[in-house]
Amino acid sequence: MLKHIVFAISGFLIVLQLGLFVYREETAEWKGYQETYYKKLAEVVGDPKIANSAIQVTQIWDKKLNRADRCTTCHAGIANPAFENEPQPFTTHPNFKDEGYISKHSFEKFGCTICHEGNGQAVTVDATHGVVKHLDRQLLSGEYVQAACTKCHYELLARGVYWPEADVLMKGKKLALDLGCGACHAIRQFGTNPPLAPELSNMGSKTELAFTLVHDFSQIESEDHITRVWEFEHFKDPQKIVPGNPDAPNPKDRTSPTSMPNWDLTEEEAKALTVFVLSLRDPGVEEIPDTFFPEIASHDGFLQYR
Repeated sequence: MLKHIVFAISGFLIVLQLGLFVYREETAEWKGYQETYYKKLAEVVGDPKIANSAIQVTQIWDKKLNRADRCTTCHAGIANPAFENEPQPFTTHPNFKDEGYISKHSFEKFGCTICHEGNGQAVTVDATHGVVKHLDRQLLSGEYVQAACTKCHYELLARGVYWPEADVLMKGKKLALDLGCGACHAIRQFGTNPPLAPELSNMGSKTELAFTLVHDFSQIESEDHITRVWEFEHFKDPQKIVPGNPDAPNPKDRTSPTSMPNWDLTEEEAKALTVFVLSLRDPGVEEIPDTFFPEIASHDGFLQYR
């Protein structure tokens, strides 16, 4: 008798689990976004049949980059100029309409995470936006995405080069030069290699884990313990974030406060320097194929420390 009861309960639990799985799949949030997009598209083009288009996960994959991006499953209108004034996730990608510079970056070729990083394989908002634990690299959005331009555009870090499309990065580069960051930090992109402070030359290519293992987040105000937050708060108040421990009971544990000056930076300046530091990439880590580089006469003068 007991055997039959256990069997019945187990069968019920299996059926329940299967039911929950089917329900979760049928009510997935990405399906709602895609259905809404097709309804909007049907109105734009005047074809009611489009509203009934098949709902499916869409994926961009390029074997040269060896990465899968499913972002367009929800962001279905990124390459549709008619959706410029629609809200997220339906809106056109900024600077795409009217032959903006993003239109020169084919989504079929580049995908999304080559610039935005984050998790391109997930199809839920929680797993793709905001701070997602355990990701090698967090999502870059807004002005922070300019830190990824240097994966291909090495020339952006050259002195005397200014691109208005990457205005925050350009401001950060100018600040780094004006403040003399290369006098203490090795920044090979600037041709500096002093041993006085940690090297910054490949900071943007570090994983979140690699950064966390050697940085103390105990003084960070934000709940988001990620690289860009630490860098931003550090630029705002270096002594607060790296106070050292000169009075530790064990002499072996005593460390001095950071020697980095407090430049009394504004939030905009601290963000610009953060974007700049994250733009310092190691080409050997990024492994971007030459075919993705911009078409300029020669890259020889911009191949920093490769």
